[in-house]
Amino acid sequence: MGVAAEEITEADAIIDSYLVRADGNPAVALRLVVRDALADLCEVERRLNRKSRFVSRGYTRGSSAEQ
Repeated sequence: MGVAAEEITEADAIIDSYLVRADGNPAVALRLVVRDALADLCEVERRLNRKSRFVSRGYTRGSSAEQ
C-alpha cells in the first residue's frame, strides 16, 4: 500500500480558484478574496436589516402585552 494521496480540501479549491483568477499572483488573489468577503458581508447585513423591518416591535405572538 502506498501513501494516501493528500485530499484536496474546500479551502484548497477556493485558493486555487482565486489564484487562477489572479493569473497566479498571490497578492492579487488576496485582494480578490477580501473584496468578495466584504461584498458577502454587506449582502448579509443588507438582508438582516431587511428582515428586521418585518419584525413588529413590542409584539410577541402568543403573549399578552399586559403581564
